Amino acid sequence: MKFPIHQQAKWIGLAGLVLCLWYGCAPMRAARWREPDLNDSSKFKYARLQANQSPFRFVPAVGQPRYAKMKKYLDSALQQTNTNAFLVIKNDSIIYENFAENVNYSTLHPSFSVAKSYIGTLIGMAIDKGIIASTNDLVIKYMPELEKNDARFRKLTIQHVLDMQSGFDFDEDSTSPFGSIAKLYYGNSLKNQVAHLKMKREPGQVFEYQSINTQLLANLLARVSGEKIESLMAKYLWQPLGAESDAIWSLDGRKTIKAFCCLNATATDFAKLGRLYLKKGNWEGKQIVSSHWVNGTVNPDSLGKRGYKNQWWACSKISYFKDSLSASQKLAKLNLKAPIKKMKNGTYYFQTKSNDYRAEGILGQIVYVNPDNNVIIVRLGNYPNKNLYFNGFIPAVGREIN
Repeated sequence: MKFPIHQQAKWIGLAGLVLCLWYGCAPMRAARWREPDLNDSSKFKYARLQANQSPFRFVPAVGQPRYAKMKKYLDSALQQTNTNAFLVIKNDSIIYENFAENVNYSTLHPSFSVAKSYIGTLIGMAIDKGIIASTNDLVIKYMPELEKNDARFRKLTIQHVLDMQSGFDFDEDSTSPFGSIAKLYYGNSLKNQVAHLKMKREPGQVFEYQSINTQLLANLLARVSGEKIESLMAKYLWQPLGAESDAIWSLDGRKTIKAFCCLNATATDFAKLGRLYLKKGNWEGKQIVSSHWVNGTVNPDSLGKRGYKNQWWACSKISYFKDSLSASQKLAKLNLKAPIKKMKNGTYYFQTKSNDYRAEGILGQIVYVNPDNNVIIVRLGNYPNKNLYFNGFIPAVGREIN
């Protein structure tokens, strides 16, 4: 039997209501909007971070003859890559810029998970200020209610959460509208989702990228400081770093910051987080975050050990060879030791530690820092149409700039 159109709409509405009551309305939003995209800031309410009245500005230095070859290469390579903004900064000077049509220095871009590196930095600052005693503290010292969820919370440290080794029972698969990440992204109450967290394994055993880790860190920060995350961000990072833009940060239905993502700002303002770490936490003579925290985060011996530390990513330095003998000879020449591995196509490679690192978000949002060459690269946009892997491409560019 076929129902009239108005009755079909009624049943669809009732089905949607049942789904919202059973799962919450996150699956409905996820099914409607699908996976995150560059326009998501228009879908959520937001908090605003005010620009500094006396902002810090990088020096425009585009067009220097010494970088003409780099410009020609990048102009060609970035075609058909859905790149909205690509900046190369060296010694505080912008030596290369590439903007999509209708995009400029004042355009706000979504950070997605680049925002995680800001939260990691705020944790470091809270430790510097004594608000949090140590990353070795148990999470339940500050959020004791979590212990009743799972006995394994008695072993969970802040460091486990910072390094994505928590062991939470959380699904990061964004393809399902009923998954944990869909609820985190589209749900109405981030606090409730954190409050009901459970574990699937002992903490400290396995690295597993889970955005709920960052949201828990933000909830913990808000708890111990008595301030909202947006207030902490404005007071301790956005204003001190001389932000040029009025950034916006998406909220859930109860006006809690989506701390694991969703900070929207200009390319140059994102670059300033990279500059803070490049300067070992010092900003124009003022120590914003301790050099101890920065060194403990991005030192290649700590960051490169697992590839992820304190909400920052290590950059891999991989060398490829046609045969194992060539790889062995190169290692000997460099006086290095590293395992030589064979790829499916028959070529060989080895990986060595590198001093560069990055903050990263989905769709290819990257803030890359190279302390060897004093270079920062910011790339913002969508996944490229052509076969270009930005996680490898950007470090390769940064390592060649002298």
